[in-house]
Amino acid sequence: MAATNIILGYGETLTHLHKLNRGSGPKKYPYLISEQRPLLGEQLGDILKSQRAQDASLKPNGESVAKFTLHPAFLAKTHHPNALLKASGLRCVGSRSAFVVPRKLTDLRQKAGESLFTAALYVAGDEHAFERLADMLYAPKIPQTHQKAFCRFEMMQSFAAVDKDYVSESASNQSLLEVVLHASAEEGDIVQAFASYVKSLGGEAESNRALVISGLTFVPVRIAATLARELAAFNFVRAVRVMPSLRIGGREMRSSNVPAPILPTMPAIDTSLKVAVFDGGIGHTDLSAWVKETIMPGAESTAAAYLNHGNGVTSSVLFGPIDEAAPEFPRPYANVHHYRCISPALQAPAGVPDADLYDVLKHIDNVLKTEKPDFVNLSIGPYMPMDDDEVHPWTALIDSHLASGTTLAAVAVGNDGEKAWPDSRVQPPSDMVNALAVGACDTTGTTWTRAPYSSHGPGRSPGMIKPDGVGFGGSESEPFVVYNALTGQYAYTTGTSFSSPATLRTAIGVKVSLNSPLSLLAVRALMSHHATRPKHMLMSHVGHGRFPQSVEEVLTCDDNEVRVIYQGTLKAGQNLRALIPFPTMPLNGRVTLRATLCFASHTDPEHAVNYTRAGLTVLLRPKKSKKETTTFFSSSKMYTTELEARVDEQKWETTLKHEQRFNVDTLDDPMFDITYGAREDGQSVDNQSLPPLPYAMVVTVSAEDTPGVYNNIRQRYQTLQPVEVRQEVRIKTGNGRS
Repeated sequence: MAATNIILGYGETLTHLHKLNRGSGPKKYPYLISEQRPLLGEQLGDILKSQRAQDASLKPNGESVAKFTLHPAFLAKTHHPNALLKASGLRCVGSRSAFVVPRKLTDLRQKAGESLFTAALYVAGDEHAFERLADMLYAPKIPQTHQKAFCRFEMMQSFAAVDKDYVSESASNQSLLEVVLHASAEEGDIVQAFASYVKSLGGEAESNRALVISGLTFVPVRIAATLARELAAFNFVRAVRVMPSLRIGGREMRSSNVPAPILPTMPAIDTSLKVAVFDGGIGHTDLSAWVKETIMPGAESTAAAYLNHGNGVTSSVLFGPIDEAAPEFPRPYANVHHYRCISPALQAPAGVPDADLYDVLKHIDNVLKTEKPDFVNLSIGPYMPMDDDEVHPWTALIDSHLASGTTLAAVAVGNDGEKAWPDSRVQPPSDMVNALAVGACDTTGTTWTRAPYSSHGPGRSPGMIKPDGVGFGGSESEPFVVYNALTGQYAYTTGTSFSSPATLRTAIGVKVSLNSPLSLLAVRALMSHHATRPKHMLMSHVGHGRFPQSVEEVLTCDDNEVRVIYQGTLKAGQNLRALIPFPTMPLNGRVTLRATLCFASHTDPEHAVNYTRAGLTVLLRPKKSKKETTTFFSSSKMYTTELEARVDEQKWETTLKHEQRFNVDTLDDPMFDITYGAREDGQSVDNQSLPPLPYAMVVTVSAEDTPGVYNNIRQRYQTLQPVEVRQEVRIKTGNGRS
């Protein structure tokens, strides 16, 4: 029997803390305070004039919100003018991305007149605070720190209602809107003032259904869409949009003529794992050996389409895409708890979506909070494309539950890929940064492409790579086969609704197959690490590529390579030096280094441009004996051309992946230097106050035409050991044997 090289664990034994000087020179400022005074002074005057003219009903507690746009050179969180705002009595309540043509440039590589990516800060305060800021601008003895802060602004403007109105003319017949307020849980007075204002317009703000997530409150409002602009005039409104309906996902499902074999009698391989599926329900007990169904409030009534979808998704988690020629079902890796959370009853008459979209999310929130599942699949969500500047409550709330890294979620990106942009874009909550967003490819064969129906990216920055990857979702020539226990038959279907749970099944299989301790962050890193993308395919369409379709793809190495898993935690402000295992034997060809680094991050949904709080800076030191370093996960290396224009700093991405080839003489015991930094509410924070950040990294070193690399590494690095494969799992060799 041919030997099987199993991936190596305990890469963290090759790491140690190392002091690293990352200091940079003084920041170059584009403007002098003498240039800023007349310009910003006039703009502040206009803001004050506008605020004074507003009715008191638009200004809760007498406060207004203005928009301060930063010069692109000061987009980084360390440059935000927090101290200046605090000194004047103002506060930053949110931010969003913006493009601006700067009056002056600080980077000679940029072209004059070019529109550049930056941040617009939403600044709140009463009239006296804005007056105080104007006085500080003209103060003869302005402190140097405040002077520099003023020189970081490109412009200051009122936050106009037109900038908040996302309701199109085509939606003028709608009567249920979603309003996003800059209001935290401690600012209920703002919500009350808004509800009173809505009542004065003849509408109703359903404050009892409101969702509060971080510094934002999402409120359903029943009012004619033609009054959206009037709603947006309320100062603490961030966005007004039509309430989206729920998408159940999936596409047509038709029966197969191939009879299904008898269901297996063996229990799941690992019954201790918690796997949650939120979908349309099961409706029977035929799968009760592995499936438990809970019917959530509001989903008691159902329909065939909902149950078919729920059964198809659950079948995909249990069995994956089924091979009709197989004599038996594959043994499930884990049991599934299916939460029936959607129902036709959640759609109001005439197809008008009901605010129960929020109730569904609240039920999911409660399960994630109380049950803390290990794996989650979501093939449902709001039926709308994601937005760069506004994070949807489904995204924000579920992302917050995944920030610990102890739950791995797979989310279907939607099936609108054939529509015109931006309607073809990935749909919430697949734009989460702490989950795997799964698109669909058209075949299980080697020559695959993105299924045309699969919604695509890019996502926002951070979270640019969306989808994270694709899995087999079926096509007309090769449909996705599920087991439909309602009929006792196989069924043909297509959709990201099924590629997502099938991909999750592989991830569950990786976790279940090992006795060695493997964090769910490590599973996520392994899934992304093994995703493969032909160079001609756009990353915005397929992410990192097609996810592995089997456990064997993930757990085994070829003889000319070694794959190592690193797991651990990082302390803020400290540098972790990670040695990359390198062979001592003669190498016959070029060396390829591939690395994937994953972490989970808490988020600030009110700061879409600075959505993630944690970030990693990574440098590659090609030779241990030399001080020279190079970036490895730089944006120019990570992203294809069509994505680069919107990228700020790749370090705020929660999944970093890159592959690079080197001549043998350019590497000598290489290593990574990894530093963890953080921000909160878009501002830099004290490292001492930050908790450790869990991370997982997978590194593959391969050498052309050089067998024996795996064993050479094993002999050189004694602390690296193959991960222990569970006895019930059979790993096939490269010859197809086990």
